[in-house]
Amino acid sequence: MSDPSATATQRSPDLVLARLHLRLGSLSLARAELETLAGKDMLDAEGVVDLAEARWRTGDITGAGEAAALVIDDDEGPVIALVVAAEAAAARGRPSEARRLAAKALAASDGSIDAIFAGMPRSPAWPPDPAAPPPSPTTMFDSPHPGRGTAGRPARSVASPVAREAAAPPKESQDVPGQAVSETGAGLWDEDLAAAAEAEAESAAAVDASLPTGDEALDTGRDLLASGDTAGAALQLSLVLRIAPALAPAVIDLLGDQQDAGLAFVRGDAYRLVGRELDARRAYADAARPADASGSSEPPSSDGQPDPSSSEGDPA
Repeated sequence: MSDPSATATQRSPDLVLARLHLRLGSLSLARAELETLAGKDMLDAEGVVDLAEARWRTGDITGAGEAAALVIDDDEGPVIALVVAAEAAAARGRPSEARRLAAKALAASDGSIDAIFAGMPRSPAWPPDPAAPPPSPTTMFDSPHPGRGTAGRPARSVASPVAREAAAPPKESQDVPGQAVSETGAGLWDEDLAAAAEAEAESAAAVDASLPTGDEALDTGRDLLASGDTAGAALQLSLVLRIAPALAPAVIDLLGDQQDAGLAFVRGDAYRLVGRELDARRAYADAARPADASGSSEPPSSDGQPDPSSSEGDPA
């Protein structure tokens, strides 16, 4: 990736088009273009910011934070980069850093970041979203129509005065300071649910930590392909398409016209991710073509007979 601090007097048309797709909401397309340009070392400083935003809006908060860090110097940088960095810090479990970056972003944007989030979920480091609905109280077994009886009329108590007197709380308990009677019901399992959510978050973080990033898997696949290990390369590149689908163009460029069946399957998956269905079917057909005894998957000659030029030796 080129030096993000370097600025160009005229931006590349590819960078302008990727930003246009990002602003129009074509997030997957914009990210695929930006990831491809990043792989070719063609991103300028604004392109790095666009890449960070595209990764953030497509759910890759870790990769977004890595890109945003390239354009932030001493907690100073573009507002969108500060926002992404704050969200990435919160996702990594660094609330102090997240609040510090959030304060910088709020100061740089005159206190309003609602337009930047545009409805996306935000971490606790930010002020609450004014457009978000208020949380509903936790109740148990409440009537769907409280205060109403049958036929839409207000319900009337049929208990006798003696029964109502017995059901009323003792007067001395009503005057005890600090004692309140719950009117909305109690959330009996709130603590259990919170503990379960925390455990699930920790498990997800452990799983994410054990997985390589898309760029790491792509580099591993490139090394295996260069060493001749096509099976290992196919496995790593398949992992790339599942971890980071936006890297499909880079996988296509790397594979080229490899004839190995496993690599042809991967190439077909990559073509399908970028919307090239016909090329994907051709790649699958290459993968399904039976190989001859020598392991070659070349098609037979036009008359249906093996090519005589490929035979070895002369008949006796």
